Amino acid sequence: MAGTPSTHRAHGTRGTRPRQRHLRRALGIEHNVLARPSDRCRSRSLVLAALAVVVAALLGAAAARTDLGSAQRRSAAAAPHLHRVDAVLLTPTRNSGGTADAVAGRYRAAATWTYPSGQQNTGTVQLARPTPTGATTTVWVGDSGQLAPAPPSTADLVSDAVFRGLLVFGCLSVLTACALGLRLTRLNRRADAAWQRAWAELEPVWSGRAARKPGSGEARRG
Repeated sequence: MAGTPSTHRAHGTRGTRPRQRHLRRALGIEHNVLARPSDRCRSRSLVLAALAVVVAALLGAAAARTDLGSAQRRSAAAAPHLHRVDAVLLTPTRNSGGTADAVAGRYRAAATWTYPSGQQNTGTVQLARPTPTGATTTVWVGDSGQLAPAPPSTADLVSDAVFRGLLVFGCLSVLTACALGLRLTRLNRRADAAWQRAWAELEPVWSGRAARKPGSGEARRG
């Protein structure tokens, strides 16, 4: 019907989202006569960078999963050799680093405990708060009865694995961003040089200087 605006868009990239436009251009299925070779190279670089970030995320997840599995196996292997026993404080608690140690819960005191059966041991234990002499606390020891680090909790193992996975992902993403930045910088310089060459050829024609013959002004004056 006359006067009715058309509801069809012109064939091309009008109305296409930037991500879709770059993908179509990178795949060579975009029909845009104004697209330059440098534009296609830029789109391919962006698409490859996006794929690289996805791969980095997968590698980060794989690294986290592998690290978690290894940590769980080490923890399971060490568990039979760790024993939780009661220890009696021989001295009042103290902190060697002043207020910072107190805030962080790093109080220390001399204590004694019995493990293995019949073997008495002494050492310095850490406590979360001030505790009087003679009080009882629990400590972790090895098969020989010497103090040992407490086994990590599941939350600790998971958090460490996630941190390592994020570290892998972050490092690979930074490398991808640097490579993309260098690539785009080279493409921009190449596009600027091509534009200057094209303008140097087009400007005389566009301004009309190319149609003027040398010496024509002198001939008219003569």
